[in-house]
Amino acid sequence: MTTPGPNTQTAEPKATVLNVNDHAATRYMVSRMLSMAGYQVLEASTGHEALAIAAQKPDLVLLDVEMPDIDGYEVCRRLRKHEETQGLLIAHLSAVSVTREDRIRGLAYGADAYWTTPLEEEELLANIEALLRLQRRAQEAIRVRDDFLSVAAHELKTPLTALRLNLERTLLLAQRAGPKVTLDNALNASLRQLSRLQQLLDALLDVSRVSSRRLKLEVGTVDLVELARELAQRLEPAARVAEVEFRLELPSEPIVLIGDRLRLEQVLNNLLTNALKYGDGKPVCLRVEEREDMASIQVTDQGIGIAPADQSRIFERFERATTTEQSGSLGLGLYIAREIVSAHGGTITVDSHPGQGSTFQVLLPLRRTEPY
Repeated sequence: MTTPGPNTQTAEPKATVLNVNDHAATRYMVSRMLSMAGYQVLEASTGHEALAIAAQKPDLVLLDVEMPDIDGYEVCRRLRKHEETQGLLIAHLSAVSVTREDRIRGLAYGADAYWTTPLEEEELLANIEALLRLQRRAQEAIRVRDDFLSVAAHELKTPLTALRLNLERTLLLAQRAGPKVTLDNALNASLRQLSRLQQLLDALLDVSRVSSRRLKLEVGTVDLVELARELAQRLEPAARVAEVEFRLELPSEPIVLIGDRLRLEQVLNNLLTNALKYGDGKPVCLRVEEREDMASIQVTDQGIGIAPADQSRIFERFERATTTEQSGSLGLGLYIAREIVSAHGGTITVDSHPGQGSTFQVLLPLRRTEPY
Protein backbone atom coordinates (compact mmCIF):
# COMPACT_ATOMS: atom_id res chain seq x y z
CA MET A 1 0.00 0.00 0.00
CA THR A 2 1.01 3.63 -0.37
CA THR A 3 1.56 5.76 2.69
CA PRO A 4 0.67 9.42 2.05
CA GLY A 5 2.75 11.95 3.88
CA PRO A 6 1.86 15.44 5.02
CA ASN A 7 2.04 18.35 2.62
CA THR A 8 5.60 19.33 1.81
CA GLN A 9 7.26 21.88 -0.43
CA THR A 10 8.41 19.19 -2.84
CA ALA A 11 6.48 19.53 -6.12
CA GLU A 12 7.16 15.99 -7.25
CA PRO A 13 8.24 12.89 -5.32
CA LYS A 14 11.98 12.47 -5.59
CA ALA A 15 11.73 8.69 -5.89
CA THR A 16 9.60 5.73 -4.89
CA VAL A 17 10.82 3.65 -1.94
CA LEU A 18 9.43 0.26 -0.96
CA ASN A 19 9.69 0.06 2.84
CA VAL A 20 9.67 -3.58 3.96
CA ASN A 21 9.46 -4.24 7.70
CA ASP A 22 7.32 -6.59 9.78
CA HIS A 23 7.45 -4.30 12.83
CA ALA A 24 4.47 -1.95 12.45
CA ALA A 25 5.82 0.91 14.57
CA THR A 26 9.22 0.90 12.85
CA ARG A 27 7.60 0.65 9.43
CA TYR A 28 5.36 3.63 10.23
CA MET A 29 8.23 5.81 11.49
CA VAL A 30 10.47 5.08 8.48
CA SER A 31 7.59 5.62 6.04
CA ARG A 32 6.67 8.91 7.66
CA MET A 33 10.28 10.09 7.58
CA LEU A 34 10.56 9.22 3.89
CA SER A 35 7.25 10.92 3.06
CA MET A 36 8.31 14.06 4.93
CA ALA A 37 11.48 14.08 2.81
CA GLY A 38 9.43 14.01 -0.39
CA TYR A 39 9.64 10.34 -1.30
CA GLN A 40 6.66 8.30 -2.46
CA VAL A 41 6.44 5.30 -0.15
CA LEU A 42 5.15 1.77 -0.71
CA GLU A 43 4.87 -0.59 2.27
CA ALA A 44 5.17 -4.34 2.82
CA SER A 45 5.10 -6.25 6.10
CA THR A 46 6.19 -9.70 4.84
CA GLY A 47 8.70 -11.10 2.41
CA HIS A 48 6.03 -12.45 0.05
CA GLU A 49 4.21 -9.11 0.05
CA ALA A 50 7.50 -7.38 -0.75
CA LEU A 51 8.09 -9.67 -3.73
CA ALA A 52 4.63 -8.88 -5.09
CA ILE A 53 4.91 -5.11 -4.66
CA ALA A 54 8.45 -5.05 -6.08
CA ALA A 55 6.92 -5.80 -9.47
CA GLN A 56 5.91 -2.11 -9.51
CA LYS A 57 9.66 -1.39 -9.81
CA PRO A 58 10.28 1.15 -7.04
CA ASP A 59 13.48 3.16 -7.18
CA LEU A 60 14.70 1.64 -3.91
CA VAL A 61 13.76 -1.35 -1.77
CA LEU A 62 14.50 -0.67 1.90
CA LEU A 63 14.49 -4.24 3.18
CA ASP A 64 14.44 -5.52 6.75
CA VAL A 65 16.26 -8.80 7.35
CA GLU A 66 14.24 -10.51 10.07
CA MET A 67 10.67 -11.26 8.83
CA PRO A 68 8.11 -13.93 9.77
CA ASP A 69 7.81 -15.80 6.45
CA ILE A 70 11.01 -15.48 4.41
CA ASP A 71 13.94 -13.37 5.54
CA GLY A 72 15.36 -10.36 3.74
CA TYR A 73 18.31 -12.33 2.37
CA GLU A 74 15.98 -14.68 0.52
CA VAL A 75 13.80 -11.80 -0.69
CA CYS A 76 16.88 -10.13 -2.10
CA ARG A 77 18.03 -13.35 -3.75
CA ARG A 78 14.65 -13.87 -5.43
CA LEU A 79 14.49 -10.26 -6.62
CA ARG A 80 17.91 -10.65 -8.22
CA LYS A 81 16.88 -13.96 -9.80
CA HIS A 82 13.95 -12.56 -11.81
CA GLU A 83 14.62 -10.44 -14.88
CA GLU A 84 11.86 -7.94 -14.08
CA THR A 85 13.33 -7.04 -10.67
CA GLN A 86 17.01 -7.93 -10.92
CA GLY A 87 18.01 -4.31 -11.53
CA LEU A 88 16.26 -2.86 -8.47
CA LEU A 89 18.26 -0.89 -5.93
CA ILE A 90 18.16 -2.83 -2.64
CA ALA A 91 19.38 -1.73 0.79
CA HIS A 92 19.06 -3.80 3.94
CA LEU A 93 18.04 -1.91 7.10
CA SER A 94 18.21 -4.04 10.24
CA ALA A 95 18.20 -3.53 14.00
CA VAL A 96 18.82 -7.21 14.81
CA SER A 97 21.19 -8.67 12.21
CA VAL A 98 24.04 -6.26 12.83
CA THR A 99 27.18 -8.41 12.86
CA ARG A 100 29.96 -8.37 10.30
CA GLU A 101 28.85 -11.79 9.06
CA ASP A 102 25.28 -10.49 8.60
CA ARG A 103 26.51 -7.61 6.45
CA ILE A 104 28.71 -9.87 4.35
CA ARG A 105 25.83 -12.30 3.82
CA GLY A 106 23.43 -9.54 2.82
CA LEU A 107 25.81 -8.06 0.26
CA ALA A 108 26.66 -11.52 -1.04
CA TYR A 109 22.96 -12.18 -1.70
CA GLY A 110 22.84 -9.08 -3.89
CA ALA A 111 22.07 -6.08 -1.69
CA ASP A 112 23.59 -2.76 -2.80
CA ALA A 113 23.96 -1.52 0.78
CA TYR A 114 23.58 -2.82 4.33
CA TRP A 115 22.68 -0.35 7.09
CA THR A 116 22.12 -1.10 10.75
CA THR A 117 20.11 0.82 13.34
CA PRO A 118 20.05 2.84 15.47
CA LEU A 119 20.61 5.40 12.71
CA GLU A 120 19.79 9.11 12.87
CA GLU A 121 17.12 10.26 10.43
CA GLU A 122 19.50 12.69 8.73
CA GLU A 123 22.11 9.97 8.24
CA LEU A 124 19.60 7.47 6.86
CA LEU A 125 18.20 10.04 4.43
CA ALA A 126 21.72 11.02 3.36
CA ASN A 127 22.58 7.37 2.71
CA ILE A 128 19.40 6.88 0.68
CA GLU A 129 20.00 10.00 -1.40
CA ALA A 130 23.63 9.01 -2.02
CA LEU A 131 22.59 5.55 -3.20
CA LEU A 132 19.91 6.98 -5.48
CA ARG A 133 22.38 9.53 -6.82
CA LEU A 134 24.78 6.77 -7.83
CA GLN A 135 21.89 4.98 -9.51
CA ARG A 136 20.93 8.11 -11.46
CA ARG A 137 24.50 8.55 -12.64
CA ALA A 138 24.64 4.94 -13.78
CA GLN A 139 21.32 5.31 -15.60
CA GLU A 140 22.51 8.50 -17.29
CA ALA A 141 25.71 6.76 -18.39
CA ILE A 142 23.64 3.94 -19.87
CA ARG A 143 21.39 6.45 -21.63
CA VAL A 144 24.37 8.26 -23.13
CA ARG A 145 25.84 4.94 -24.23
CA ASP A 146 22.61 3.82 -25.86
CA ASP A 147 22.13 7.18 -27.59
CA PHE A 148 25.68 7.04 -28.86
CA LEU A 149 25.33 3.50 -30.15
CA SER A 150 22.16 4.47 -31.98
CA VAL A 151 23.75 7.52 -33.60
CA ALA A 152 27.01 5.70 -34.35
CA ALA A 153 25.20 2.80 -35.98
CA HIS A 154 23.22 5.20 -38.17
CA GLU A 155 26.21 7.33 -39.14
CA LEU A 156 28.46 4.35 -39.88
CA LYS A 157 25.72 2.57 -41.83
CA THR A 158 25.17 5.49 -44.21
CA PRO A 159 28.65 5.57 -45.81
CA LEU A 160 28.88 1.79 -45.73
CA THR A 161 25.66 1.49 -47.71
CA ALA A 162 26.79 4.09 -50.23
CA LEU A 163 30.20 2.43 -50.48
CA ARG A 164 28.65 -0.97 -51.16
CA LEU A 165 26.39 0.44 -53.87
CA ASN A 166 29.28 2.28 -55.53
CA LEU A 167 31.50 -0.78 -55.49
CA GLU A 168 28.72 -2.93 -56.91
CA ARG A 169 28.22 -0.36 -59.66
CA THR A 170 31.96 -0.25 -60.31
CA LEU A 171 32.08 -4.02 -60.62
CA LEU A 172 29.17 -3.98 -63.05
CA LEU A 173 30.81 -1.28 -65.18
CA ALA A 174 34.09 -3.15 -65.20
CA GLN A 175 32.33 -6.30 -66.32
CA ARG A 176 30.70 -4.37 -69.14
CA ALA A 177 34.02 -2.63 -69.99
CA GLY A 178 32.44 0.76 -69.48
CA PRO A 179 34.15 4.06 -70.25
CA LYS A 180 37.08 4.98 -68.02
CA VAL A 181 35.49 8.27 -66.90
CA THR A 182 32.44 6.41 -65.54
CA LEU A 183 34.67 4.02 -63.63
CA ASP A 184 36.68 6.93 -62.25
CA ASN A 185 33.54 8.65 -60.98
CA ALA A 186 32.33 5.48 -59.28
CA LEU A 187 35.72 4.86 -57.64
CA ASN A 188 35.95 8.48 -56.48
CA ALA A 189 32.53 8.19 -54.86
CA SER A 190 33.69 5.05 -53.05
CA LEU A 191 36.83 6.81 -51.84
CA ARG A 192 34.74 9.67 -50.47
CA GLN A 193 32.67 7.22 -48.43
CA LEU A 194 35.83 5.56 -47.13
CA SER A 195 37.13 8.99 -46.14
CA ARG A 196 33.88 9.64 -44.26
CA LEU A 197 34.24 6.36 -42.40
CA GLN A 198 37.81 7.24 -41.50
CA GLN A 199 36.67 10.58 -40.08
CA LEU A 200 34.03 8.90 -37.92
CA LEU A 201 36.50 6.35 -36.59
CA ASP A 202 39.11 9.05 -35.96
CA ALA A 203 36.55 10.97 -33.93
CA LEU A 204 35.79 7.90 -31.81
CA LEU A 205 39.51 7.36 -31.25
CA ASP A 206 39.99 10.98 -30.23
CA VAL A 207 37.18 10.71 -27.68
CA SER A 208 38.86 7.62 -26.24
CA ARG A 209 42.15 9.49 -25.99
CA VAL A 210 40.54 12.50 -24.32
CA SER A 211 38.64 10.33 -21.83
CA SER A 212 41.79 8.46 -20.85
CA ARG A 213 43.93 11.63 -20.93
CA ARG A 214 46.07 10.26 -23.75
CA LEU A 215 45.58 13.17 -26.16
CA LYS A 216 49.16 14.04 -27.12
CA LEU A 217 50.20 17.30 -28.75
CA GLU A 218 53.04 17.37 -31.28
CA VAL A 219 54.02 20.98 -30.70
CA GLY A 220 55.93 23.28 -33.01
CA THR A 221 55.59 26.74 -34.52
CA VAL A 222 52.24 27.35 -36.21
CA ASP A 223 51.34 30.31 -38.40
CA LEU A 224 47.58 30.65 -37.92
CA VAL A 225 47.24 32.97 -40.93
CA GLU A 226 48.87 30.44 -43.23
CA LEU A 227 46.85 27.61 -41.67
CA ALA A 228 43.57 29.47 -42.17
CA ARG A 229 44.36 30.34 -45.79
CA GLU A 230 45.37 26.76 -46.66
CA LEU A 231 42.31 25.23 -45.04
CA ALA A 232 39.96 27.70 -46.73
CA GLN A 233 41.48 26.78 -50.10
CA ARG A 234 41.07 23.10 -49.33
CA LEU A 235 37.39 23.56 -48.44
CA GLU A 236 36.65 25.80 -51.41
CA PRO A 237 35.29 22.93 -53.57
CA ALA A 238 32.86 21.95 -50.78
CA ALA A 239 31.84 25.60 -50.45
CA ARG A 240 31.11 25.80 -54.19
CA VAL A 241 28.97 22.66 -54.01
CA ALA A 242 27.04 24.19 -51.10
CA GLU A 243 26.89 27.50 -52.99
CA VAL A 244 28.50 29.28 -50.05
CA GLU A 245 30.89 32.20 -50.38
CA PHE A 246 34.02 32.04 -48.24
CA ARG A 247 35.15 35.41 -46.92
CA LEU A 248 38.65 35.63 -45.44
CA GLU A 249 39.73 38.44 -43.16
CA LEU A 250 43.40 37.74 -42.56
CA PRO A 251 46.22 40.09 -41.56
CA SER A 252 49.13 40.61 -43.90
CA GLU A 253 51.62 39.56 -41.21
CA PRO A 254 51.94 36.05 -39.75
CA ILE A 255 50.47 35.22 -36.34
CA VAL A 256 52.75 32.57 -34.90
CA LEU A 257 52.34 30.52 -31.75
CA ILE A 258 53.55 27.21 -30.34
CA GLY A 259 51.06 24.41 -30.82
CA ASP A 260 50.07 21.25 -32.64
CA ARG A 261 49.37 22.23 -36.25
CA LEU A 262 47.35 19.14 -37.12
CA ARG A 263 45.16 19.44 -34.02
CA LEU A 264 44.54 23.15 -34.56
CA GLU A 265 43.70 22.39 -38.18
CA GLN A 266 41.22 19.82 -36.88
CA VAL A 267 39.53 22.50 -34.75
CA LEU A 268 39.33 25.00 -37.61
CA ASN A 269 38.14 22.35 -40.07
CA ASN A 270 35.31 21.39 -37.71
CA LEU A 271 34.17 25.00 -37.31
CA LEU A 272 34.28 25.70 -41.04
CA THR A 273 32.50 22.51 -42.10
CA ASN A 274 29.79 23.19 -39.50
CA ALA A 275 29.39 26.70 -40.90
CA LEU A 276 29.01 25.27 -44.41
CA LYS A 277 26.51 22.70 -43.18
CA TYR A 278 24.32 24.98 -41.07
CA GLY A 279 24.99 28.31 -42.81
CA ASP A 280 21.84 28.18 -44.93
CA GLY A 281 23.82 28.80 -48.11
CA LYS A 282 24.86 32.29 -46.98
CA PRO A 283 28.44 33.65 -46.80
CA VAL A 284 30.82 32.27 -44.18
CA CYS A 285 33.51 34.55 -42.77
CA LEU A 286 36.84 33.35 -41.36
CA ARG A 287 38.71 36.00 -39.39
CA VAL A 288 42.13 35.67 -37.74
CA GLU A 289 43.62 38.48 -35.69
CA GLU A 290 45.95 39.24 -32.84
CA ARG A 291 44.57 40.61 -29.58
CA GLU A 292 47.33 41.66 -27.18
CA ASP A 293 48.82 38.34 -26.05
CA MET A 294 46.11 36.16 -27.65
CA ALA A 295 45.38 34.92 -31.14
CA SER A 296 41.71 35.08 -32.12
CA ILE A 297 40.03 32.85 -34.70
CA GLN A 298 36.40 33.59 -35.57
CA VAL A 299 34.10 31.63 -37.85
CA THR A 300 30.82 33.37 -38.57
CA ASP A 301 27.84 32.08 -40.53
CA GLN A 302 24.39 33.51 -41.19
CA GLY A 303 22.47 30.28 -40.82
CA ILE A 304 19.97 28.65 -38.49
CA GLY A 305 21.67 29.73 -35.28
CA ILE A 306 21.73 28.01 -31.90
CA ALA A 307 19.29 28.55 -29.05
CA PRO A 308 20.87 30.00 -25.87
CA ALA A 309 19.86 26.91 -23.89
CA ASP A 310 21.87 24.71 -26.27
CA GLN A 311 25.05 26.76 -26.47
CA SER A 312 26.88 25.02 -23.63
CA ARG A 313 25.41 21.60 -24.38
CA ILE A 314 26.84 21.41 -27.91
CA PHE A 315 30.38 21.25 -26.53
CA GLU A 316 29.65 18.01 -24.68
CA ARG A 317 30.09 14.46 -25.97
CA PHE A 318 27.50 13.09 -28.39
CA GLU A 319 25.59 16.38 -28.47
CA ARG A 320 24.47 18.02 -31.70
CA ALA A 321 23.06 21.47 -32.36
CA THR A 322 20.22 19.89 -34.32
CA THR A 323 18.56 16.50 -34.21
CA THR A 324 17.72 16.57 -37.89
CA GLU A 325 19.38 14.32 -40.44
CA GLN A 326 21.21 17.39 -41.71
CA SER A 327 23.74 17.03 -38.90
CA GLY A 328 25.27 13.82 -40.25
CA SER A 329 27.66 13.52 -37.31
CA LEU A 330 28.21 11.69 -34.05
CA GLY A 331 28.07 14.92 -32.05
CA LEU A 332 31.77 14.75 -31.20
CA GLY A 333 33.36 17.50 -33.28
CA LEU A 334 32.84 20.44 -30.92
CA TYR A 335 33.64 18.34 -27.87
CA ILE A 336 36.98 17.30 -29.38
CA ALA A 337 37.60 20.88 -30.55
CA ARG A 338 37.04 22.16 -27.01
CA GLU A 339 39.47 19.61 -25.58
CA ILE A 340 42.15 20.45 -28.17
CA VAL A 341 41.79 24.18 -27.54
CA SER A 342 41.87 23.60 -23.78
CA ALA A 343 45.05 21.53 -24.17
CA HIS A 344 46.60 24.58 -25.85
CA GLY A 345 45.59 26.77 -22.90
CA GLY A 346 42.81 28.46 -24.87
CA THR A 347 39.04 28.80 -24.92
CA ILE A 348 36.28 28.25 -27.47
CA THR A 349 32.92 30.02 -27.23
CA VAL A 350 29.84 30.63 -29.35
CA ASP A 351 27.65 33.69 -29.78
CA SER A 352 24.40 32.86 -31.53
CA HIS A 353 20.69 33.51 -31.81
CA PRO A 354 18.14 31.33 -33.63
CA GLY A 355 17.75 32.44 -37.22
CA GLN A 356 20.60 34.94 -36.96
CA GLY A 357 23.64 32.75 -37.48
CA SER A 358 26.53 31.87 -35.17
CA THR A 359 30.02 33.09 -34.40
CA PHE A 360 32.46 30.61 -32.91
CA GLN A 361 35.56 32.17 -31.40
CA VAL A 362 38.80 30.43 -30.43
CA LEU A 363 41.29 32.30 -28.27
CA LEU A 364 44.83 30.89 -28.02
CA PRO A 365 47.76 32.26 -26.00
CA LEU A 366 50.59 33.52 -28.21
CA ARG A 367 53.20 33.04 -25.50
CA ARG A 368 52.23 30.11 -23.36
CA THR A 369 54.32 29.60 -20.24
CA GLU A 370 52.86 26.30 -18.99
CA PRO A 371 54.32 23.08 -20.43
CA TYR A 372 52.25 21.13 -22.95
